[in-house]
Amino acid sequence: MKRLRRKSISNTFIIKGHLCKVILDPWSKLNNGFWAWNIGFAVGKSNRQINDWYHKRKNKRARSLDKQFTGKVGLKAIAEGWKRVLKLRWNIQPGDSITFDCTSGKPEQQFKAFQYWRRYHCDWLYDEKKLEFYWTRPPYPDDEIWKQNGIIIPRTPSNVLEPIEPDKYFDCFTFVPEE
Repeated sequence: MKRLRRKSISNTFIIKGHLCKVILDPWSKLNNGFWAWNIGFAVGKSNRQINDWYHKRKNKRARSLDKQFTGKVGLKAIAEGWKRVLKLRWNIQPGDSITFDCTSGKPEQQFKAFQYWRRYHCDWLYDEKKLEFYWTRPPYPDDEIWKQNGIIIPRTPSNVLEPIEPDKYFDCFTFVPEE
């Protein structure tokens, strides 16, 4: 059996002179053998500042991001960050899930802003109390296809920004039965 290596993936972009970074990081292995991934999104002045914030370093660079929401860029950074998250989600293995938590200086405002874009993506679940969003790559861990003998080959849909509707569920993977 092929060993899968799960490693951090990041995507950096610049909006109006501000550095924005989306980080997709393997978080923990679940009981059923799949992985939970964490998504971090920050707007800062430097890559080092964003990395210090994400890894919860105890220094001035990291603390300065805790107080801010979007820097001086505004909601344009959040809109672009959501698009980058939608593209990065296809890098995880089938059955793995993503957790996107709102941990900025203003978590309620951040949750509300991402909730606006989530309304077009009914495949993302959310928890209003924890201020988190969840997404699982098909086939879902409780799908009967995992109990069959065969290989599941991940496929990326033609439009990665679209939600996974019930009729597009099987476009996300190919099942090859063993002989």
